[in-house]
Amino acid sequence: PPATIEEMYEVHRAMQEHPLAESAFGGLAGYKLGAVGVIPGEAALSAPLFNRFIVDASSGQVSAAAINIHNLEAEVAVIMAADLAPKPDGSPYSAEECWAAVESVAPAIEMCGRRSSAALSAAQPPLGKLADALMAGGVVLGKRVPPAQIDRAALMCSTALLINGKEAAGGWTGECPNGGPCEAVAWCANHLLARGLVLKKGHLVITGATCKSKDFKIGDTVTATLGTAVGAVDSSVAP
Repeated sequence: PPATIEEMYEVHRAMQEHPLAESAFGGLAGYKLGAVGVIPGEAALSAPLFNRFIVDASSGQVSAAAINIHNLEAEVAVIMAADLAPKPDGSPYSAEECWAAVESVAPAIEMCGRRSSAALSAAQPPLGKLADALMAGGVVLGKRVPPAQIDRAALMCSTALLINGKEAAGGWTGECPNGGPCEAVAWCANHLLARGLVLKKGHLVITGATCKSKDFKIGDTVTATLGTAVGAVDSSVAP
């Protein structure tokens, strides 16, 4: 397992740059953010997402078996309209600049998974677990909303996960890295630049768990609600 954060990120980069990332997993879709406060000195962590495991709620489902699902999370998803390349003066991107580069926002259910058995994962040290793409599995996206239709302040809201119509968990978007979805995107953009990567047009960023639940089974209907501005998304836990 990796001994340092840098070694963990080397594993993530090797995953997203491996030839199979394109041929088997449809290429890099973007990034997930998470592990807020888990590693001392790190505001959060990031990991790659792959297109094969990103679905629109209106047209698809994520296979629980394909990702070894073990957790559900309600998240705000952001799709970028422009590259956030290094600035000439080297200054970091602000949340306002990142919001101006957003193509759309969507409610999302992250279905967290593993590329190993639960027993093997449990035996790993913390960085060993996190090297597994921060447990990235699949993402179900709801209706995309253009930022022009959203009051940015309304992104700060209460959230919930419902299983078969009953609330299983509640939270709020202040749980995102640096305190909000836009702030999380800015963190991601600057974090990637520091690692020699770029948040690009078309990339998806799921901005961190606002609430989560393990209280589900195959066949259950899952709903994530993310306030009136972002909306809600429904899916089912497919075999």
